[in-house]
Amino acid sequence: MATTTNRYLCYPAAASGVSRASSGSAWTDSAWTEVVPANTITSTFYIAGITWMWWTPLAAADTTYEIELALGIGSAGSETEIITIPASVRADTLAGHLPTNIVILPEPKQVAANTRVAVRLRYGVAASVTVTAIKILYQIA
Repeated sequence: MATTTNRYLCYPAAASGVSRASSGSAWTDSAWTEVVPANTITSTFYIAGITWMWWTPLAAADTTYEIELALGIGSAGSETEIITIPASVRADTLAGHLPTNIVILPEPKQVAANTRVAVRLRYGVAASVTVTAIKILYQIA
């Protein structure tokens, strides 16, 4: 039986995800990049997960890449971090291919209706990398 409640949705939907470059300094916050504009999701919602695509690293087998993706809420310049997702991938091939990541939260994070959501990136190396195709998975209350 079909239902219109308790569905998981993604944002942005039917569009490319956002990209975020690291700061260039190890474990230093990047600037914020908007994922969900204010007044877009007009009901209380619950962030249930996040997905992104790794950059293609230089061919360096047996190298571990670590990042933290943070989601924040609030107006531009006044974001408050509400979720931090640590992630790592081990490049065990010289092919340079890394899979898309998806992280499902153990408990969805409630966000008020009409709230702006943004993402920032921390990378464990003093280099600039860009994570692409960033989308959130969410559920309407």
